[in-house]
Amino acid sequence: MKKLPLLLFFLAVVSCMHRGKTSSTADESEKIDSLSEISQKITAIPLETNPQCLLSALKQVKQANAYIFIWNGNDIYRFNYQGAFINCVSQSNHYPVRSFAINPDERQVVVLDTLNLVHTYSFEGNLLHTDDAEAYLPGQKILDILYHDNFLWAVTETISASNRFEKWLYKLDLSFRLLEGAKIASVDLGRFYLEDNVNPKLFVSNQHVCVYSPSFAKEKLLADTLYIIASGQLNPGKLFPYLDYGNVFPAYSIPFLLGKRYLFASCRTHEFERENYLFCFDRKTNKAFNMNGFRDDFFQTGVVKDLQPFDPANQEFYFCKSGKDVTATFPEREKDANPVLFVVRLNG
Repeated sequence: MKKLPLLLFFLAVVSCMHRGKTSSTADESEKIDSLSEISQKITAIPLETNPQCLLSALKQVKQANAYIFIWNGNDIYRFNYQGAFINCVSQSNHYPVRSFAINPDERQVVVLDTLNLVHTYSFEGNLLHTDDAEAYLPGQKILDILYHDNFLWAVTETISASNRFEKWLYKLDLSFRLLEGAKIASVDLGRFYLEDNVNPKLFVSNQHVCVYSPSFAKEKLLADTLYIIASGQLNPGKLFPYLDYGNVFPAYSIPFLLGKRYLFASCRTHEFERENYLFCFDRKTNKAFNMNGFRDDFFQTGVVKDLQPFDPANQEFYFCKSGKDVTATFPEREKDANPVLFVVRLNG
């Protein structure tokens, strides 16, 4: 009986600890930052819906020459900036798409499929020619392609003579002939780590081609970012070396998209939502935002959990919403209509 008060006291303490923990978790879940903290302008583009362009999951969106190009399923679709459908660019006569690039100067769309075949289309959807990348990059699996500064760029994966996976960055002419290349290395994070990154993607920042590989170690991403900044590794002279085929000086992959003010990383590859994240760091204020996404306080579409580059030169990123998420802004829009594209202009 003397032990009963002690037992009751212990249960009361445990109960208070549990309530406190629950309250803290609830508070943390409510602390989602607003989009207005990183942007003062968002443009909504309702994509036209018709039998020729029934879109579901938009894999990638790019812009060029006042047009919007959308990769959906196994096709590339072209829209204007008002959201009107113009035409389907690709012809669905190749293997699944792995990546695509826009050549605005020649009005061409370059589509890479999973067999390393490169299909070049006109904006109007005419197949101009198909090239076998194996002939130009033997033994290389192309992961992503990009058009920039009158050249095509490719990031690849290959197996070295020592049976280790290596990733390379290549510069090619418009006929896909190799000009230069450099082995890709990860930036120094100031800690020991094994390869734990998503397959690299290419993007342009400050007129430089960058290699971006989101990290799986989201709990260390902020510390890694601070270390990269403090150690001066974002210096263009260190991050973007001159390419010289076969040299020992690598190109570097970084765990975030490099903007003028903000650093972004988005990982949506995990089956479990808790493993995914949207990382944003403001270099002007040294603020890291909540990794659960941003609350859309412009169009009331809920939480934005992914921001992807749309026009990085103009600091524009995009996200897509559909169904009930867009009813506040487009109450007459059908639930099964194509998504609405939202273009976010970041603060300077």
